[in-house]
Parts: sequence; C-alpha cells; structure tokens
Amino acid sequence: MPTLKIDGQEITVERGTTILQAAEQLGVQIPTFCYHPGLSIAANCRMCLVDTNKAPKPLPACHAQVMDGMEVWTDSEKVKRTRKAVLEFILLNHPVDCPICDQAGECVLQDHYFKYSAQPSRLFHRKRHKAKAKVLGPNVILDAERCILCTRCVRFCDEIAKSSQLTIVNRGEKSEITTFPGKLLDNPYAANTVDICPVGALTSRDFRFRTRVWMLSSERSVCPECARGCTIRVDTFENVPRRYKPVHNPKVNDWWMCDAGRASFRDYLGDRMEGPTIVAADGRRTAVSTAKAVEDAARAIQAAGGHHKVAVIASPWLTNEDAYLLARLLTGALADARVYMGGRAAGAGDDVLIQADKNPNRRGVDAIFAALGVTAQPLASFAGAGVETVVVFGDNHDAAESVLDAIKAVPRRVVAGTRMSPWWQLATTFLPLRLHWEKDGSYTNFEGVVQRLRRAVRAASTCKSEGWYAMKLAQSFGDALAFDTPQDIFAAVASAVPEFAGLGWSALGDHGLRFGEGAAPAAGPSADAQMEASP
Repeated sequence: MPTLKIDGQEITVERGTTILQAAEQLGVQIPTFCYHPGLSIAANCRMCLVDTNKAPKPLPACHAQVMDGMEVWTDSEKVKRTRKAVLEFILLNHPVDCPICDQAGECVLQDHYFKYSAQPSRLFHRKRHKAKAKVLGPNVILDAERCILCTRCVRFCDEIAKSSQLTIVNRGEKSEITTFPGKLLDNPYAANTVDICPVGALTSRDFRFRTRVWMLSSERSVCPECARGCTIRVDTFENVPRRYKPVHNPKVNDWWMCDAGRASFRDYLGDRMEGPTIVAADGRRTAVSTAKAVEDAARAIQAAGGHHKVAVIASPWLTNEDAYLLARLLTGALADARVYMGGRAAGAGDDVLIQADKNPNRRGVDAIFAALGVTAQPLASFAGAGVETVVVFGDNHDAAESVLDAIKAVPRRVVAGTRMSPWWQLATTFLPLRLHWEKDGSYTNFEGVVQRLRRAVRAASTCKSEGWYAMKLAQSFGDALAFDTPQDIFAAVASAVPEFAGLGWSALGDHGLRFGEGAAPAAGPSADAQMEASP
C-alpha cells in the first residue's frame, strides 16, 4: 500500500488509488470539470493538474495513480497559474451569459472562476458562435456556446444509458456535442445529462427559465414511481414542487434516475382535493370538517351490520408507518374485514434502474402485513356480494371497470385519496390524503432498502396520512391505538416485524438501511403511547 504526502499531509491508500481520490480522503479539494465518480476517466479538461515529485510536468489528479513516496502539491504557484490558464482557455469562446443561464447558482464553471481565477479577460477577439437553443430530445436542450466539451454527457450515454446517442463532431474550436444524424437524445435516462453537465450547456426543457435555483427549498425524499425507490431531492418554490433531482445513493440508484420518475411530480399538481366531503341522502356532495368526515366514516363501517361485511382496500403506496397503523386496525377493530391489495399495474422495466413494479413500498407493506397476520387478496378479485361498506386507502389503484362497478354497487364507500379521480367520484365519504412529498415516513424498495421520506411541502391542515385515519377509526371503535410521531411508529415496526429488526429511525440516515443491517432489535413504544400529531 503506497504512502504519499499531499500538501504535507501523509496518507496510506490502496494501490490503484488516484491522486484525486487520495486528496478527497484528506479533505483536500482539487477542482475538476470532466471527472465524475460514476463515469470513466477522460482527463481532458486539465483543471485538476497538480505538481508531484514523480513527474517533471503537472499530472491530472483524476487519472494519475499514487506511488509510494510521492509528494503532491495542489496549491503551489505553478498549479495556481495552470488553473488560471485552463479557465482562461475554457472561457475563450464561452458567452459568459450567467444572468440568463439556468445553471447560474449551481454552475461548476462559475464556482471555479470565482475561486481559482477571478480576473478580467485579457481577450478582445470575436468569439465563435454556435447553436444557442438546439433541441436534442424531448427533455434536453443544448446551448453549444456554453459547452466546454468535458464529454460527461457522451460517456453517460455510452456507459450508463447504453444508448450512445451523443458524440463530438468537428475539430478544434468548431467542436461541439450533438446527436447522430436523424436521431434524438430520447433514452429513458437522458435528463441525467443535465444533472452532470458542469455548465449551462445542457438544460432541462421542463425546468428551463422557470425558477432561479437560489430561490428553491430542498428536501431529500424517495421517488415513488417504481419499486426501485430512487433517492431524490424535491426542490420547491412557494410550497410547490418545481423539480426532482437524483441524489447519490450507492445502495439504490447511484447518481441517476429515470426521466419518467423525474417528470412525475407534475402528475400530482392538478385536480388536488384537499377538503373532506360526504354525500348527503339527497345525493349532493357537502364539504365537512375532518372530524365530521371521520365520524361519518366510522358510522359507515358500523352501519355495515358486522365487520365481516366491510371490505378494506390497502395500497403498496402506504409508507411503512401508515401500513403498520392500518395493519393494527385490520387486526384489531376490523379483524373480520375482507382485505384487498390494490396499487398500480405492472409496467416495463430495464436492467439499469426502472422496475416493472410501479409501486414504491410493496416490499415494506407485504412484510408488515405478514408479520401482523393480515392477508390481502388482489384487488382484481374484489366481489361486492355481501359487502355493505368499502374503505379505500389511496387512489393509486389500477382497477378494471368490472371492479369499479362492483365497488360502486356497495352502499357505503369511504375513500381516502389525494385528487379528483374515479375513486373520488365513487366516494360517499371522502378523506383527503397527504401526498408523498407532504409526509415524514419511510419506504422499502424491492431490494429491502428502507429509506426516509422527508416533508418537502406543507400540506393543507385538512389533509392527513392513511395511518392517521386508520388510527382515528381504531380509536372510534375503542382501540387504544395512539402514537406521537413517525419515529415512534417506526420503532414499533422494528419491534413487531422481523425484517425491520434493529433498524432505527435516525440510523436510516441519507442512504437508508437494508433489511438485516440493524444492530439489534429495537425496543419500540407500547401501543398505548399517546399521539395527537399526524404521522
């Protein structure tokens, strides 16, 4: 194992480690443009050049491997001059249109210029002009004048998306990124090229000119569009989600996410139903308070004439915490109810990230229901015979017309949902739900990785979680089911469900924990722990 010094700090690393990787271990920052930890090394931007005692000229830190006895200087006068020269060369034909550039505020070139150059241009030549708004595909647009030819996007398409849809054409100052003739940048992961572009050359057609990035608030969450559960960042402005961005998680999605998941936030912005309603005897839908709606739901269950005449439709979109509370209701007050599992129908998948299961928490819900003794039948098998009341949790259910007709024939229909949909139209009692970005909770992906959802948007006070409604219904039937926080519920899950044993809420961290990674079974609170705040 070679031992070296970087700026006077000694470190021993594995053979094959690059200077850049060794410097990162010491906390020494070396600027880069073309380097990305998830891609092959191109070493073409030369921004990471450093001095060593093993070569007469500066070496690219991203590519050069360490040697025993090596000494590296990252801030010598020679290195500083080299960085300024590299930046001056990069800016030779760059338009420097930061005020109108979408990347402003999160631009690597901008940051490096202020930190490593910050000097006025010495050049007064006429800059070469290239395409300013070239549409590459349905999600990505190119400003060729801003491109610094780092080739990150080319390598991503070749190595990750396996599509090879981008290339560099021409030579010298005429070089530019483009697609092959007659082809579009339309692979399922194309928008990741926007994320990894260090400048404002590749921008999102969806987010372009929408919001300045420094005006955004951000929270980590989980993409709910398939069982992969990519770790994402929800960026909001004025309490409205504006975009999803992938966040590095080596257990789940590395640095990437699919374009379908990235654009899915728009599906939840329209037709939102935030007020509880009941349908009166005359057929008119009336807005009521949350307490009144819960009371009406409890009466609808009671009016069935026996809980064996009640059907409950659960969802693999429930958080682990909501699934636990619903399972407690189904093994307590509604122990005789018929239980069905809905959710979205299977779709297409691939060998990169996308899973055929289009539900975010099937693995977690199944584990919790199995541990607590809840058996659910597929929603497709629903038959209305003998059912007097149906309680539907969630509205992300793909159901055949025959199933919807059978549910519509049930006299009393309690639906907890988020937006105006066929399920809302069926409801005689409607309970408004929080969306996934309005919850604190956790999801379990198909590989058993449990991740946190963090609240990115403030929900309307009338919107509650599925678990909150399950708990209130249980209480209305005399069950002392009560919890204070999602942390308390998660601790109860860890105590009751073998797969979650030893997992702690705070230990989930940024990357989550896989089933079996817990240190020891956690002691959860009793079922009688007091709760009034919604989970």
